[in-house]
Amino acid sequence: MNARALAIWSASALSIALTTANPVYRALVVVVALNVLLTLRRPGARLKPLMIAVATAGVLATAVTFAVSHTGAHQLFALPAQIPVLGGAFTLESLVFGAVSGLGVAAAVLAVAPMSLVMQPHELVDALPRALARSGAAVATAINLLPAVARSATEIREAQRMRGLQSARLSAVRDIAVPVVLTAVEDSVRLAEAMESRAYGGGAARTHFAEPRWTLRDVVLGATAVAAAAAVIVMRASGTIADWYPFPALTIPAVNPVAVAACLVLSAPALMRR
Repeated sequence: MNARALAIWSASALSIALTTANPVYRALVVVVALNVLLTLRRPGARLKPLMIAVATAGVLATAVTFAVSHTGAHQLFALPAQIPVLGGAFTLESLVFGAVSGLGVAAAVLAVAPMSLVMQPHELVDALPRALARSGAAVATAINLLPAVARSATEIREAQRMRGLQSARLSAVRDIAVPVVLTAVEDSVRLAEAMESRAYGGGAARTHFAEPRWTLRDVVLGATAVAAAAAVIVMRASGTIADWYPFPALTIPAVNPVAVAACLVLSAPALMRR
């Protein structure tokens, strides 16, 4: 799949997730994005860290909203009003609103996750315009930083265990952090030397690992994604679909069939791959 077509898909899915607060549409974006990730992820890409991060962000969003928002008709319990921030009624509506906010965070994160779990960093750099070549190199380096540090920490921890080093938690963090930092510095120097040896920044024209090409499938995927996002944005701007809030009392979210169809159209990459 062309990286530019995938970027268009991610931007369209993100637009739908952020355009409306309706939990139905956000849930559809989450399901579709997960389907695309499971179908198109590159070999070796792990979804578990992403799922843990998304779940943690969702729980935090739910907990914070539930704790600081004291609005709603259905009270679950209450704390003394003298307690700063937390004092007041804890309502069912605030709990639901926090869950919907967490669902929006999950939809936004999963919408852009294919950029790192489906595409290789060099494919993303090649897809950028020539004027953004240096920015793309910096972004690709940043994308590779966290996985590289995680791999380094795992290797160092396993090597220490093989040598019989068993220490308490706090001291283990210190024993692992120092080698990880030194390894990261060495990798950075090695990367800088490799870029210098290839005349990076010398003014020569940028080369490509593989020239990105558009196929008919890429065009169809990009066009359908843009059409889906445009339909939801136009309906939201015209008032055909409205935001949903659980205050002052819970109500069933209104669902527009056209908006549902627009969300489901985003599953085209997974369907065409299958």
